[in-house]
Amino acid sequence: MSSAPPLFIVGCSRSGTTLLRLMLTQHPDLHIPPESEFLLSLYDQAELYGTFEAPHQRWFFIRDLQTTEVSMGAYAFPIFDLSIHAAETALAERAPTDFAGAAAALFEASAHEHGKTRWGDKTPHYVRHIEWLSDAYPEAQFIHMIRDGRDVARSRVEAGFTSSMRRSALHWKEEVQSGRDARQHLSDHRYHELFYEDLVHNPSSVLREVCGWIDLNYTEHLLTFDRTGDASVPDEHAHLHENVTNAVDPSRAQAWRTSLPSRDVADVEAVAGDLLRDLGYDLTGARVPLWLRVVRGLYRNGRAQARAVVQTLKRLGIV
Repeated sequence: MSSAPPLFIVGCSRSGTTLLRLMLTQHPDLHIPPESEFLLSLYDQAELYGTFEAPHQRWFFIRDLQTTEVSMGAYAFPIFDLSIHAAETALAERAPTDFAGAAAALFEASAHEHGKTRWGDKTPHYVRHIEWLSDAYPEAQFIHMIRDGRDVARSRVEAGFTSSMRRSALHWKEEVQSGRDARQHLSDHRYHELFYEDLVHNPSSVLREVCGWIDLNYTEHLLTFDRTGDASVPDEHAHLHENVTNAVDPSRAQAWRTSLPSRDVADVEAVAGDLLRDLGYDLTGARVPLWLRVVRGLYRNGRAQARAVVQTLKRLGIV
């Protein structure tokens, strides 16, 4: 494996992981491709790949990368920007190796293809699998991006990931808590929490701190992502990252305050208020209206009864 430790950017989706990736991959020494996902989905095939010494083992791996969908129509192999021959060569040169070593060989080859010496990965969902990754890559460092759950829930609903603020809030809570639980098993040099709000309000100072933590020299070039970031997002994901060509906008932090109805804020705080408070976010104290709590309870027992109650409430002008 490379002497330079890999960097994993993780966190609940819509928490700013793409923004951080686009910033850090501007560094002349660090390359971070789009999301991989395959590190978990293909690990079950590790026995098929063996030690990667035989040509067919390497080709099986490349074939699976070509046919494994990482998210929303994007596939694993293209993230490396490597030809099939270059990928096969990188694997052959690394053999004998295990699955993690083979994946690292491709990440490193991709970094070298871009004239860089160190690789990283930005896959938000890996926040639930930090323990596995930390064992597979004993020197790896993890940046856990955290954003106000009310903004995350709003963004996830707007992106079409879910239609429920409550489910979105629960997803945020579980993802963030998974990352925070994992830090108990890692040293301070391997796990770092970075808050989205700090990044967009003070990008230069925060990036300077991050560079020091990952042992890279800081450069103002990291802030030029808005001029080059559009080329670093897969076409399949472009509609989710319409701001990548815009400079950092501090107003994107705490946007929920002007965009979320009180009822939605109440839903998120009811589900995840304890974690929001633990992270230092202020709660509004908004409460789900009594009538809505009653209707939801009725829905759990029978939708027809709940519809009848809603119609009655509407006739009375309550809703």
